[in-house]
Amino acid sequence: MGKKQSVVLMTILTIVIVVLCALTIFPTFAIPGTVKNWNPAVLQYDLGTDLNGGYYAYYLPKGVITETEYKDSVAAYEAAVEEAEADLAAGKIKQKDFDKIQEECDEYKALYVSVDGVNGLYFSTADDANNDSYVVDEGKLTEEFKTAFEAASKEIAARYAKKGYDDYRVSVVNGYSIRVELPASENTVNTSAEANAQQTISLFSRVGEFALNRDGALVAELEEGASMKDLVQSISVKTQYEVAYLDIEFTEAGREIVKAYKDALTASSSSSTTSLEFVLNGEKLMSVTADHIDDSHNIKVKYPVANEEDIRYVETLSILLNSALENEKGFAIEFENVPTDQIREFEAVSGSNTLTLVFIGLFAVLVALIVFGIVKMGKFGVVNAYATVSYLIVTGLCFAFITQGVFTVSFGTVLVFLIGLVAVNVFNLITYDAIKKECDLGKTVESSVKAGY
Repeated sequence: MGKKQSVVLMTILTIVIVVLCALTIFPTFAIPGTVKNWNPAVLQYDLGTDLNGGYYAYYLPKGVITETEYKDSVAAYEAAVEEAEADLAAGKIKQKDFDKIQEECDEYKALYVSVDGVNGLYFSTADDANNDSYVVDEGKLTEEFKTAFEAASKEIAARYAKKGYDDYRVSVVNGYSIRVELPASENTVNTSAEANAQQTISLFSRVGEFALNRDGALVAELEEGASMKDLVQSISVKTQYEVAYLDIEFTEAGREIVKAYKDALTASSSSSTTSLEFVLNGEKLMSVTADHIDDSHNIKVKYPVANEEDIRYVETLSILLNSALENEKGFAIEFENVPTDQIREFEAVSGSNTLTLVFIGLFAVLVALIVFGIVKMGKFGVVNAYATVSYLIVTGLCFAFITQGVFTVSFGTVLVFLIGLVAVNVFNLITYDAIKKECDLGKTVESSVKAGY
């Protein structure tokens, strides 16, 4: 290749690399004339909790509260008693009013008890906490509760495992509460990472009985002893016309129920006269209408949930329903619903600036390697610089394309990237030394390059 051709080729190559660098690492900025922002590839990654923080919450069995909540409530009751006592002495209230306040305080104190060997939690002694009390007279937990909690906690952990998170944590703390942690990177087109975390945490806490209701009551088959597995064959996620939906296949008995329901809708010409609902622990999850029933080939339900871009939420719902189907009778325990304000955010290991510091550190290493290569290898160092930047572009774009739903970028990923970056430069340095030795023997440049490689 002649000198002119080489100049043209290098110019084109430089332009391509500059454009690709812009796609990969150019900083975020507002696009003029629109409400959108330009975001480089490095900001499209699913990031682990060590780089981007995440969200956490606690699952507490019904009838169980934290020690902090118990002590705060007791303090509030005792403050009310003291205030009432002062009002009684001042003649502002009657004795019966004071006695009522004192009684409420005493009842609350007696309602919850601590259990030997369990720190940080207080357990209700009321029989309606979960049909039966968790605590026996000797101040110990019932074996039924222990067994039910263990089984339910394993099932909840299995749900998160099926979700496909690379970086998450489900752990039992204080013996009988569950802490879940999710990364903060699961953004979808229409739903923020926070909303996705809230949906997942809220749905996966439900471990009640799975049932099919018609007109607000169990279908006759379930009343007569059939199970949900006798009616539902499979639940899966599919997409059509940019909509993600739940595809519910039924057994022969299930198809008869759905067909009878659709026939009733057709006969009445009004969907308000009857209803078919999937419920979990008495709470409606889906209400089937005539539009959801597909009888073109084999009777099934196609239940639209969200746009195709938000398929992760649909997958979460599918995991929950399949879990409920496998454990259709539920567990002898229930968990309190987790309010949105109790799903808290936590920062990355080095605070909110962790990701910025990582980018600065990587950029510094990149520049240092390029400068070192030019100083050490001269003009061949420029070739090394092109190879180094090319490595950055290839890995940066590949991470952006394959991290969505595949793996999470964490400190481990950064370390692997650095090892590859250093390896590229080390290999080029070894190649340069080999070429230089050939040149020192008096060979031509072309011959030295071939022999050196």
